[in-house]
Amino acid sequence: MISVLIADDHGLVREGVQRLIEAQGDMRVCAQASDGEEALLAVATLHPDVVVLDVSMPRLGGLETLKMLRERHPGTRAILLSYRGDLPLVESAVALGANGYVLKNSRAEEIVDAIREVAAGGYHFSAPIAPSALPMLREPRGAAGPFANLSGRERQILCLIAEGHSAKEIGTQLGISAKTVEAHRTSLMRKLGMRKATELVRYAVRHGLVES
Repeated sequence: MISVLIADDHGLVREGVQRLIEAQGDMRVCAQASDGEEALLAVATLHPDVVVLDVSMPRLGGLETLKMLRERHPGTRAILLSYRGDLPLVESAVALGANGYVLKNSRAEEIVDAIREVAAGGYHFSAPIAPSALPMLREPRGAAGPFANLSGRERQILCLIAEGHSAKEIGTQLGISAKTVEAHRTSLMRKLGMRKATELVRYAVRHGLVES
């Protein structure tokens, strides 16, 4: 029996995926999560075979969650879900160790097929992105996109900035001062070679940290 954890900030999506999974005779849903932090906590206690991660979630998005999942639970298989399949996003997902990537506009049964293939040790990428993803699997390029040189805190703050939160709001959410948030923002801009804070938002959208 394949155990699956579903992480998506939309309840309807989670329930729909769960119904598809539980209609199968060889898999079950062990937990649902509404963001990456909840997902990581659940993985630590339930040890699912496969984690299905929405790319764009509050607090901790799918790519950042995937990175932490690989560090803490390297044997757990992971499939990303997204409406988007542009190259920078797919490249980041593959470099971070995604075993599958399913587009949300695919047929409903594709997620079930993907779970089976990934649980068996294989890979599954939706047809429109497979031509880009499969060569990357054969010739890994190492760390990609926004995760190459940023600290975990910087990635977290980058996502929150891109979601439109002020330095004060980010500080309150993370338990740090607004001045510290501003220092991280300055560091982000320096590392990414940017001069304006608005460029951070475009960067985050382009690399799939937030939905456009």
